[in-house]
Amino acid sequence: MLRVHVTSTADEKCFDVVVMVDVLRSSSTIVTALNNQARAVVLFTSIKKAINFRDAERQGHVILVGERHGITPRLFDYNISPLEMTRRNIGGKMIAFSSTNLTRIIGKIKKSNIIIGGIINAKATAEYLTSEDRDVSIVACGTREGPTVEDLAGAGAIASYMVNAEFSDEALAAIGLFNAKGWRNLIRRGRTAKQLINLGYERDINFCTSTNSSRIVARMVGNEIVSR
Repeated sequence: MLRVHVTSTADEKCFDVVVMVDVLRSSSTIVTALNNQARAVVLFTSIKKAINFRDAERQGHVILVGERHGITPRLFDYNISPLEMTRRNIGGKMIAFSSTNLTRIIGKIKKSNIIIGGIINAKATAEYLTSEDRDVSIVACGTREGPTVEDLAGAGAIASYMVNAEFSDEALAAIGLFNAKGWRNLIRRGRTAKQLINLGYERDINFCTSTNSSRIVARMVGNEIVSR
């Protein structure tokens, strides 16, 4: 039987299939970009490396999308707001992407089968994982300060659609959080949502917690994230 484990750290041993969940906002933004016909998303831990990648490509071919602690880096085209990932802004373009948490954490994962998941594509991701029929680790990325309620809820959203799986206790706890009445309000009370509200990105919270608004399955192929 397919096993599903949820963890808040990428340091422990993961199964061969890993789902990275960063609900506010990296996962949601990457999925939305692919939904709106971005060619691919390339992750960079360093802002400088992302800029160098853009400069080495044809002019207008690469869009810089990123943030550090919620602030758009200098020379970047867009913050990691999913609302900015419109077809007009990024359709047909390669995205060089750098964020505070996801790009840092994903570099620790030494697996070849990595999926980017969130609340907005939970069901599509779960159906793909079920069809693959391989044990899955869902990494609720959190921040340097520790786990976050939105990422645990996002992990639970994905796991909740994998009905015939064998769940770890951590996965069951995440499912319970997602199924709890008022889970969106709990997310808004968390530290990440509070920071986004202070920075003027409150609309992003509503977007990123819209259940199953996308059918995109975002998968890493080499160093690129593409739509499966």
